[in-house]
Amino acid sequence: MIYYFCIMKAHGLLWVVCLTVLSLFFPSEAVAMGRSAQRELIWRMFHYSDFISQQLDSIHSNTYVKYQFNVEKRNPLLMCVPTLYHLSYGDDRKFVSESFSSITFFGGQPVKSIRHAEIGTIRRYRKTMPNLLPYLTPNIYNETLVGERILSPFHRSNRIFYKYRVTGEWGGTVWLRFRPRSFNTQTVKGYARVDYETGQVLSAHLEGEFDMIHFSIDVVMGDDGILSLIPKECTLNARFSLLGNRLTARHQAYYNLPIEAPDTLTDTHDASFIAMVRQDSLTEEQQEMYARQEERVRKKAESREVEAEQPRKFNFAKDVLWDVIGDNVLNRIKGNFGRDNRGSFRTSPLFNPLYLEYSKRRGVTYRFDIRGNYIFDDNCAFYGRIKLGYAFRQRQFYLNLPLEYAFDKAHDGFVKFEFGMGDRISNELVAQHVLDVKRMDEWNEKVPIDDFRDSYVRLGAHYDFSDYFGVQLGTVFHRRVAVEKKPYRESGLKVDYRSFSPMLELQYRPLGRKGPIITADYERGVKGVMKSDNNYERWEFDLSYLHSMACMRALSLRLGGGFYSTAIDKYNFVDYTNFRENNLPGGWNDEWSGSFELLRRKWYNTSRYYLRANFTYESPLLAISWIPFVGHFIEKERVYLNMLRTEELHHYEEIGYGFTNRIFSVGAFLALRNGKYDGFGMKFGFELFSDW
Repeated sequence: MIYYFCIMKAHGLLWVVCLTVLSLFFPSEAVAMGRSAQRELIWRMFHYSDFISQQLDSIHSNTYVKYQFNVEKRNPLLMCVPTLYHLSYGDDRKFVSESFSSITFFGGQPVKSIRHAEIGTIRRYRKTMPNLLPYLTPNIYNETLVGERILSPFHRSNRIFYKYRVTGEWGGTVWLRFRPRSFNTQTVKGYARVDYETGQVLSAHLEGEFDMIHFSIDVVMGDDGILSLIPKECTLNARFSLLGNRLTARHQAYYNLPIEAPDTLTDTHDASFIAMVRQDSLTEEQQEMYARQEERVRKKAESREVEAEQPRKFNFAKDVLWDVIGDNVLNRIKGNFGRDNRGSFRTSPLFNPLYLEYSKRRGVTYRFDIRGNYIFDDNCAFYGRIKLGYAFRQRQFYLNLPLEYAFDKAHDGFVKFEFGMGDRISNELVAQHVLDVKRMDEWNEKVPIDDFRDSYVRLGAHYDFSDYFGVQLGTVFHRRVAVEKKPYRESGLKVDYRSFSPMLELQYRPLGRKGPIITADYERGVKGVMKSDNNYERWEFDLSYLHSMACMRALSLRLGGGFYSTAIDKYNFVDYTNFRENNLPGGWNDEWSGSFELLRRKWYNTSRYYLRANFTYESPLLAISWIPFVGHFIEKERVYLNMLRTEELHHYEEIGYGFTNRIFSVGAFLALRNGKYDGFGMKFGFELFSDW
């Protein structure tokens, strides 16, 4: 037995020696390509789009897409996922759809899309997982593959995040494999077939995971010129899993088709037209799906004929709970209206437990957001938004309603009306007057005596004279009502205070619209107008700059200050425009930079002046993103430095670190006051389905 093992081992060793000797005389092309040749090839690939940029122009593409959804596992929580409500009930578990659209590309990025026709088995032709569609048009030569996310391995700025290896060369093309140095949700792995002479990517296979979507993309790029910057064919396989729900999807797209749709054909459900433009035959399974759909339509038509003679009984569960309440309460509502669908609107779910937020100070917070617009023409539009919130612990309702009419987009000309209520503001001077009347040293009740509810109306007009200078004129009216009214009435003081003031804002952009913005604000209270009590004069100056860098990094800078040039008395509320608390905070991209996270509310309204500085650095792969397993799910990280000086806070600093992932965003902050520890706190935001 030992003798047999030794013979086999020697036999294997002999084969290794023979293969080694043969490779010296007959090296494969993959081995023959040295490191310098590989580096030159990768350099040509990185710079390929630069040579095409001289021809850069918009590309019009007629596109056919077929997509199929398979619901493998589901439970009632699937109803709460945006756009998946109509897949969460019923007997069907598999759905198919087809569409034909006209897409305009610029620089490899889709900028406009018009859907001409669509058919499918999804109820009411509801849009299902539209967040998958950008994966069908990967902009491989851009810094980010899909929109503003996922670092492309084919862009030179991202080479520090990837490892590359040439595995073979045949017929003037090479196979290039790449994998991330750190397996993060902002990176992908895969391989590509690259033209050796030009560095053009002919086809590629990409695998990754982002926002709970596991995906693989197989893309064949266009042939020559600017067409080589956009896909010719693309296949997407995706998988979504959440709390016992599992869904798979397969999308197939074909671009640059020689088929033109009539100009009058828009968003129709013409099956004969789809059959004419179909690029890939239907599978037997997909044919069965359409057959079941036709059978349902036939039975529904027959039932309508029967109901015409004998109306059916009202089914509360189906007609109300499923179709009305379920669809409109648990899901976002979107739609278009007006001539040529020039108007659009979007609302957050009326009630969805996955959208509630929690903080120690406010408790559970309910938020509701409605956005809408109407485009009159290329230079004129109307925008509106309603932001609602209710903090259960504070028992406080918040409302913000901005309405804007844009009349000259080239010069950013607009008129804006804004109404808000529910904000809190403090006034220690008027509260101290109450204590003096009552001959008390301090207020011992639970409700702060210096707390006021603030409602306001702001009206202004803005116009840019050039890319460098702009001006805004307007007025603002405030009404502030004491939360605890009884002690004010007992002391013979008013419970509500009003102010009316004209305002002026000047803007200067020294480097144009993409550079820093310097603003100067002036506001003057006018006593007696609309029962105004306040007579004040306020000045504020602010510099803000968001510097975007390579690899999805960004540096945010904000410097500013303000002061009151008039005396502060019990009628004058200290209320700055650029230095205030945000009562309706959102997620990661909603004022998480340029604000103070641990500063107590009263410090915003007590000083005659303030000086501030806020610095934020953001990067997708900064620190914990490099930690195995844990770092895979980190999308972006931030480092914060906030500094403030007021009359009482001579030196106040906040140092923070934060990160965001597909479910939540979190930040940790340490506060220092006059060089001493002043507190530690956390900030949470809900990010689940924010991009769906």
